[in-house]
Amino acid sequence: MKLARNAQTLAEIADLVEYAFDKPQSLLNDSLFLTRYDHADAYGVRQENKLTNLVMANHFESQFFQQRLKMAGVGYVASYPEYRGKGQISNIMTELLSDLYAQGVAISQLAPFSAAFYRQFGYEFTSHQKTYRISAQAFTNLTSECNGTIKRGSWHQLKPTICSLYQKLLPGQVGTVVREAWWWERLDKYYDRRFYAVAFNDANVAKGYLIYRMQGATFVIDEFAYEDDFAVRKLLTYVKAHISSFKEIVYHGPANEILEHYFSEQQELSCTLSPYMMSRIIDIEQLFTHILLDQAKIVLEVTEDEQCPWNIGSWQLEQGTCKKVDQPGELKASIQSWSELLLGDLTLAEGLFLGKVTATKKFETEIFPKGQQRFYDYF
Repeated sequence: MKLARNAQTLAEIADLVEYAFDKPQSLLNDSLFLTRYDHADAYGVRQENKLTNLVMANHFESQFFQQRLKMAGVGYVASYPEYRGKGQISNIMTELLSDLYAQGVAISQLAPFSAAFYRQFGYEFTSHQKTYRISAQAFTNLTSECNGTIKRGSWHQLKPTICSLYQKLLPGQVGTVVREAWWWERLDKYYDRRFYAVAFNDANVAKGYLIYRMQGATFVIDEFAYEDDFAVRKLLTYVKAHISSFKEIVYHGPANEILEHYFSEQQELSCTLSPYMMSRIIDIEQLFTHILLDQAKIVLEVTEDEQCPWNIGSWQLEQGTCKKVDQPGELKASIQSWSELLLGDLTLAEGLFLGKVTATKKFETEIFPKGQQRFYDYF
């Protein structure tokens, strides 16, 4: 059930989260938790006169190519150990997804503690991180960018410029959170001793920014955002200016990041790809309506969706319209596979090869557009 918003409920939620996530301090005095709670809907189950199971969902907008869709970030999924394994979280998730659909929410995202656990609720990996580990030595052969300038400052000094750049870079992306002011402020407080730098070209126009931390002998890049090649080179030159103080630079970037191409001695760096966030489509009609396919007319079918049965069936897409039809789909997939195709980097060819998608005819080209994913948020 959806929990009432009052002092007693907050205290019960705090107690459960503290126990489930081993929080040593009271969350009732934790501004980071309270900010998240203030912007969330909480769902739970009470047994024996106490809150025993919990799911929280924060409401955001998420970029979907040129559109913005309502998105729910799910987190703080928690149960006391003696009440686990009894299906209560499943009941909560079913109720939550139904309510989100009624509110016009198109998609949901979460950071899984177990992929198998969340697949039963229709989620699948759609976001991956590419982790760079670059030795300081690698920067010695990096050609410095001498044009333009770098401005380093605090979050509050550079906030307007960074937020403006972030918004400017959103069109064409898929899955990236459209950050609201409260979320930006929370991010700044969540990470201890964050530093900020912005790259300006010779016309004094901001073209990229860097958010980073200095942890012992490691220079940690949290965000590396850029509008053009100049910004990449200028920001890397700024990082290069720190190499006398650090042994390694670590950056967790989007899967399609290409920083390795800026280093002539690539053996001095390593890149690894790992799954990050899972997504599920709540209202597939919204996504089918907004996606631009390389087909004049096509019928797509959702074969399975236990929690959101309104998605099941065949959908005819034609010239920017979408309607449900009573005929077999030319492409068929479960809601998990549709989430991968529409929100992730799975291609149609890969889906067919892996058996995640079935087709009634041969498709010669990729019909699903792929947007960039620059996803740095965690729920």
